[in-house]
Amino acid sequence: LVVYQSATGFTEKYATWIAEKLSCEAKELKGVKKQEIGNYDMIIFGGWIMGGMIMGLDKMQKMNPKQLVVFAVGASNDSEKVRENLKTQNHLEQSPLFYLEGGLAFERMSFFPKTILKKMGKSIAKKENKTPQEQEMEKLFAGSFDNSDITKIEPLVAAVEAATL
Repeated sequence: LVVYQSATGFTEKYATWIAEKLSCEAKELKGVKKQEIGNYDMIIFGGWIMGGMIMGLDKMQKMNPKQLVVFAVGASNDSEKVRENLKTQNHLEQSPLFYLEGGLAFERMSFFPKTILKKMGKSIAKKENKTPQEQEMEKLFAGSFDNSDITKIEPLVAAVEAATL
């Protein structure tokens, strides 16, 4: 079963692609009950990232899946550093973690996150002598974009199919 929590649609898109490729069902986290999780040998959970945290992961972990595979969807470029930070911050030492680049959709965000990101973007844009991280953030917050790519699910799908997690 693929379970996901999505705010602007990128995580849902990846969850749907993964479920189609693995010939299984994708369900939104809010529609899944703990008893249902126990019926599956493996749960693939996807959540969006805010402040380094994978949204919905704590709720999923409390449901005690037999085996949990996690994918996190964010706006940053994929890197070893991004994955290591996510693994550490989200206490995923025992679960496989895959990072999938999504995007930003300001038009689909709720008021609070949209306002915070816009303010951060303006603040960074005004800065002189920006660090490389600030330069990257300035590009990210410039406007909506979609970098999701179905080929990015291939390592996750291959690992699940081979059950070599």
